[in-house]
Amino acid sequence: MTADRNLIIVHTEGFQDVADFLEIAQIIHELAPDIEVFIASNTIPSSATRRRASRRPTLIFSPGTLLEFRPLRGKIYAGRPIPKLEQLARFEAAGLPVPKFVQITPDVVLPESDFGSHVVVKPGLSVASHGHHMTLMRRELVHFQPREAYPNDHPGYYGPMFAQRFIDTGPFVSHHRVLTLFGDPLLAFKTTAETARPPLDSPHEILAKIPIKARRWDGPISRQFTWDDDILDLARRTHLALPEAALQGVDIIREEGSGKLHVLEANPGGNTWIFSKGEMTARLKAALRVDRLTDQFDAFRKAAKALVERTRAEAE
Repeated sequence: MTADRNLIIVHTEGFQDVADFLEIAQIIHELAPDIEVFIASNTIPSSATRRRASRRPTLIFSPGTLLEFRPLRGKIYAGRPIPKLEQLARFEAAGLPVPKFVQITPDVVLPESDFGSHVVVKPGLSVASHGHHMTLMRRELVHFQPREAYPNDHPGYYGPMFAQRFIDTGPFVSHHRVLTLFGDPLLAFKTTAETARPPLDSPHEILAKIPIKARRWDGPISRQFTWDDDILDLARRTHLALPEAALQGVDIIREEGSGKLHVLEANPGGNTWIFSKGEMTARLKAALRVDRLTDQFDAFRKAAKALVERTRAEAE
């Protein structure tokens, strides 16, 4: 069969190993001889690839923002940072379970009926992540600070801060990460702190130091694969709220007691391709006791099938 469509997978050195995409490309070649796959570097113009791919309808997939590579034609799915407040608003509009949130302005009001007794104060910048600059505090103590009140290395100096209802995942803080491509789960795991957090009636200065996410630099953590159908389904639905972001690293928490799920963010910037990130990948494989992270859901075959489906439907 002669190929009548193209798929360009854009590789960014340092963020993905090109070998991952070569493996996916080989699977696509076996599944879909009607699609020719090109692997382009994101750090050079890749002029020859641009010209060859422009001869047929094309789909471009890049986990992150396109840099030096600029296709001449085609439907583009490229990651980009989306401010957290915009993500949350779009989740809410899509009917997803999101903890109540509000930007902290000079006239901010936090009703107890919406926000409970405790909130997490967070930066709204899309690049502020990994649990940095997040503060647990009593709802009534939240107040507006002008940007000048923050040090120039704090996200609050550069963008808005917001308050979000605190969802208690238990004394051992935990969250789930589900990596999806066009909504299909490729990898899902839970991270849990192994050190109990202080009680919620602790003094303010103690609350302010409590890690909101389980992070290895705050103490020992454990990781287990996530197989829960409700978590995977919520990650699929999260994609529909941000459909332009093909690759998402969806963070989900489960409330202790009620078991209710809440989605926190989708990390659509593209820095979530965890299958080949050097030491980070090695630590995750060791924690999950596997040789290949792809084995949980046969991730590369799932990715290949999703890319085939999209290319056939949307190449232009």
